[in-house]
Amino acid sequence: MRLLLAAALSVAACAPLPPGSAGAGAHGSGSYSRREERQRIGSFASVQAVAVSRRYVFAAANSGIAIYDRFQERWLPPLTRDLGLAEQQITVIAGDPVEDALWIGVPGGVIMYRPLTEQVQRSIVTGVPEVIAFDRSGTGDAFVRSGGQWTRVSRVGMSTLMNGAPIAAQTFVPRSMNDLYAQFPTLRSQPQLLLRTQTPNRPLRPFALLSGAASPDRASEVWLGTDGEGLFRLDPNFLQGTPLPYGLMEPGIGALAPAANGVWAAGLGQSERRGGLTFATSDLQQWRWIEGTIAVPLVGVRTFALATRANRAWMGTDRGLTRVRLDGGNDITSWTVLDGLPDDRVLAVAPRGEGVWAGTLRGLVYVNDTSDTKAPRTRGLGARLLDNMAVYALQFTGDTLWAGTDAGLIALPSPNTAVGGTLMRPAGADPALRRAIRSLAWSDTVLLAATDDAVLALAPRGGVEPHRVQALDVLQVGRVTRVAIDERTMWLAGTEGVAMESRSSGAVRVLRVGIDLPGPVLDVLAQRDWLFLATPQGLVRYRRTADGMVP
Repeated sequence: MRLLLAAALSVAACAPLPPGSAGAGAHGSGSYSRREERQRIGSFASVQAVAVSRRYVFAAANSGIAIYDRFQERWLPPLTRDLGLAEQQITVIAGDPVEDALWIGVPGGVIMYRPLTEQVQRSIVTGVPEVIAFDRSGTGDAFVRSGGQWTRVSRVGMSTLMNGAPIAAQTFVPRSMNDLYAQFPTLRSQPQLLLRTQTPNRPLRPFALLSGAASPDRASEVWLGTDGEGLFRLDPNFLQGTPLPYGLMEPGIGALAPAANGVWAAGLGQSERRGGLTFATSDLQQWRWIEGTIAVPLVGVRTFALATRANRAWMGTDRGLTRVRLDGGNDITSWTVLDGLPDDRVLAVAPRGEGVWAGTLRGLVYVNDTSDTKAPRTRGLGARLLDNMAVYALQFTGDTLWAGTDAGLIALPSPNTAVGGTLMRPAGADPALRRAIRSLAWSDTVLLAATDDAVLALAPRGGVEPHRVQALDVLQVGRVTRVAIDERTMWLAGTEGVAMESRSSGAVRVLRVGIDLPGPVLDVLAQRDWLFLATPQGLVRYRRTADGMVP
């Protein structure tokens, strides 16, 4: 059966990946391969094909091909479209039984990829590959069947048409899903009992196995690709499955938030099957998915803003305000206009104390997260300000809450969660302070405010006049989506790229959509060693240099 992938492979024969995309990586050695300097991770919840070599497991999804080192139990950078690889149709994949390599069939050719050296080579075959088998006689060459014709492909990329089919006794054919069904009938009849993915209070989904492969050296190890649950390692002797989630739960990211040892990502509602939060450690090795509950489904929900505080995550979405507990129970609660929100479109969130300030398209409101026994019908809703005014961004600096609104920048010194507070305008004559403020960011003594045509730097505690940050040129990034700052760097993100400036050296760099980035940047999250960017095509992670920039 043919496999359609949006991130398939097509490169020049016997060539390594292009500069800036790959190098002779030292995976697991403590050093960085060039591909590890920049990675793009999409959704691998639906695994449409699985192949196993001596060392690696390859899981193919619409986002590309994930690579798992089963000896070291770690993920390698995936093969994705933005590594200089063009879109094509992948029809079959097979793990090499002789060396640690992957064979990929595409119309008119076969691609061989060696993860250890990150080398790709292409061989031409006639027609569309349907089967990839291997020679047992010693050479280990591949036999490729396409359009009823067999072609022998050597390990250096030479292809030769064959007269008839290869001798069965001298041919090794990787076991297919049908072979696994025949060997383990329970996989076909009751896969959910083996893999045990259902959790309480979550929607019951039909469970489907899409693909599978057996380890060549371990009879008790089978790898299964599922429709929505990712990759599983199964021990068929003890009927025990281990989930190995990797990548995002759904394809795109709308907002990011920091975690103690990683990053949280909320989706854009692009999936029709799953929706919710994805956690990843900073090294992209451990992943966790939290989906919506029966009472609060998150499928199809578009997230505009995400913030974490203690063991809670607050999501501003197009269906109201959502709170997710991150303490293991994964309890989810939501607030909408039926509970008193000014609008269901929550564009900004700012956690504080026992609750959160939420900026909506029609005003600002405080939501108390504690049980409100005095006024149960309000569900904790307190102060409500700026009625009928769009609030795009919220940022605390000490006790002051700053709001980026349609009418400009507004400050609430020590806002009272019950009655609100005094609204103030910041000092300064720049007319941009009275225009729509799309995003706010704070670090040490600097508050950044982004409008549609400028980025302003304010010093709320220093009395310095607001000034424009010329290096963060709005014309370079298109429509503004986010601004960010830390002690080393400032960023401006938009629909056409990201501009950044080093605060120490003044160096400027621009990452552009179509060249450096797969799509518009919707959010920015900076950590000490890594820069995370949210895009509709997935998560992009850059390794930061000493001055806070990227290579």
